[in-house]
Amino acid sequence: MSREEVVAKLIEFAAMAFNKDAAGITESTNIAEELGVASSQRVAMSASIENDFDVMIPVARFGKFETIGALADFVMDEM
Repeated sequence: MSREEVVAKLIEFAAMAFNKDAAGITESTNIAEELGVASSQRVAMSASIENDFDVMIPVARFGKFETIGALADFVMDEM
């Protein structure tokens, strides 16, 4: 899977978890500032990532990723 495909999936997961329009989310979207910090939403997005990519992301670590792109880099490294 290419990095672009991973980013596209992460945008899809973020839109679902944070109830946002996917068209407004990009690789440079700041997760905390632009999407939100609710732990339930982060858990939902983390679960989607874990199920789809078979990558474990502890919730505490998820909060350290500033952007969708940084999260994509992590997923790519773990796959």
